[in-house]
Amino acid sequence: MADQTGYIFALIEPVPVLSWDYTPNWGHGNPSSYIDNVTFKKVITLKDFEYRVVAGGKDLGVRAAYGVQSDGSQKVNFLEYNNGYGIADSQTIKVYTVDPDNGNQYLVAQWK
Repeated sequence: MADQTGYIFALIEPVPVLSWDYTPNWGHGNPSSYIDNVTFKKVITLKDFEYRVVAGGKDLGVRAAYGVQSDGSQKVNFLEYNNGYGIADSQTIKVYTVDPDNGNQYLVAQWK
């Protein structure tokens, strides 16, 4: 049988390597009992994902994300979702990424 290695590499080459880390870094505000934002270390950049924030069971809406930084991180600013206020750290906070093509939502971070 002939060597098939060339065909394998031809199939693999056009597939991009995906690497991401949605470990949340929660940004506390002033006073420190409020959370003002969350930053994800390295996000998927194949699409312009939006984010949905739910705090204490209340849906605060879906918004476009800040731009991806040069290190691959991206911030979600809760002040924009909550009329200029942070979210009390006593509440459960859920952050979903929303696929712009089909609206599918994926939980990427949860506080409490």
